[in-house]
Amino acid sequence: MWLRCNFSEVSFGDILGVVMEKIHLVMLLLLLLGSSPGRASCRNCHSVKLDQNHAFSCDRCHAGDPRASQKEKAHRELITRPAHPRNWDRACGKCHTREITVLKKTPHYTLAPAINAVLSAFGLPRVKSLLALPEPGPLRTRADLLYDLLRRRCLKCHLFYPGEGYPEARRGTGCAACHLLYAQGKLADHRFQEPSPRNCLHCHYGNRVGWDYYGFFAHDLSQAFRTPLVKGHFPARPWGIEFHEMTPDLHVQKGLSCTDCHGRAELMEGRSGKTCLSCHRRVKGRRPFHTERVLAQVRCESCHAVWMARDEGLYLTLYENPDWEEWQDLWVQEDAEIEALFREFFSGKTPQPFTTDKVSGKSRRGVWLFTLQHRRFEKIVLGSDARGRISPVRPLLDLHLTWVDTEDEVRLEDWHPQEARELPFTPHTTGPGDTFRALRILKTLGNFSKWELGEAPPRRN
Repeated sequence: MWLRCNFSEVSFGDILGVVMEKIHLVMLLLLLLGSSPGRASCRNCHSVKLDQNHAFSCDRCHAGDPRASQKEKAHRELITRPAHPRNWDRACGKCHTREITVLKKTPHYTLAPAINAVLSAFGLPRVKSLLALPEPGPLRTRADLLYDLLRRRCLKCHLFYPGEGYPEARRGTGCAACHLLYAQGKLADHRFQEPSPRNCLHCHYGNRVGWDYYGFFAHDLSQAFRTPLVKGHFPARPWGIEFHEMTPDLHVQKGLSCTDCHGRAELMEGRSGKTCLSCHRRVKGRRPFHTERVLAQVRCESCHAVWMARDEGLYLTLYENPDWEEWQDLWVQEDAEIEALFREFFSGKTPQPFTTDKVSGKSRRGVWLFTLQHRRFEKIVLGSDARGRISPVRPLLDLHLTWVDTEDEVRLEDWHPQEARELPFTPHTTGPGDTFRALRILKTLGNFSKWELGEAPPRRN
């Protein structure tokens, strides 16, 4: 042993050199042990970056065994989506109990306002949440048909579902839907962050509010109208349908993202969000278009919307045994699952007509195929909102349902709401006010004095 030496024959420098050599060997041994399979870490295989608030051991959220040296053992009882509502009490809820408790009561979680608008239009009872929406077995009634439509064709954008199989429609579930970045159909960054516009557009795409904010307007469904071609091919469809690039909202051009207006209070707590006047206070009182009287009776976008997406006459037919050849010109259905069935047909196979319940995850026989009468953007149609204010409206409830069974027998044809189908909404296409439209609105309101119209000052006695 090196300690058994005659110190009188060895210099201090020699002793120090030997000691340092042994220290280096010990440090190297410890380093090798720390990175060996026996002392494994998830990040030996999964190269991810973590934000400061979540820089702890992976098994705290994902479970599994980070010390196991074999994949099968390491992934035993693994939770792949800890932020999913089924799992978030165990993962996110450990630190964010209050946020989750409050979120469960908001429209962003329940989708109740959107669901109940459809149920009420068809004369069916309202529900508190998408989780309370009945799941039909074998279809027997009209109610079963509508519930089936909502669960299999409509409700694709909720916190329980990871989105369509398109590059920009795929997203996380639960908290991760808004707070983790997905791109090109997969997780792009494991660092939790404030929601980005990309997060929002994983759900708010198609001819819905959100896509229009960035100037996107969906092409028609028919193959003949899905143009222009790029080098002989259709352009990319990251959201499942080609789109025209229209004028983006003025606020986008000024650098504002979705969450600059729609913040935590509105989205996560269900409280009132910002209004136009939250920022544009100085316009109040300006004649003739921004007097208190006008602002109380007219929504801002009635004059300031530049364009609006209007899908009119939405015809949805449930085919239990579809005629794929008859529908092949409309194979782009803004639905990845249905598109995959058409691709099977084009390859010479006979598709099995089963699609997935987007709430329960179960598969049932039948395919909802969709077409529409008109898809337009140029006309701003005005009506009134629940408070009686002049507002843009569009035919959100212009729905027509048909059911054709396995024997090609029409069991129900053109079931549609009897009440008004045009509903108020907020087109996110803000721009300079349309003076002629504004003047028509003032004329509709009527009984304005010359002073209110800005034509002459009031006379003083």
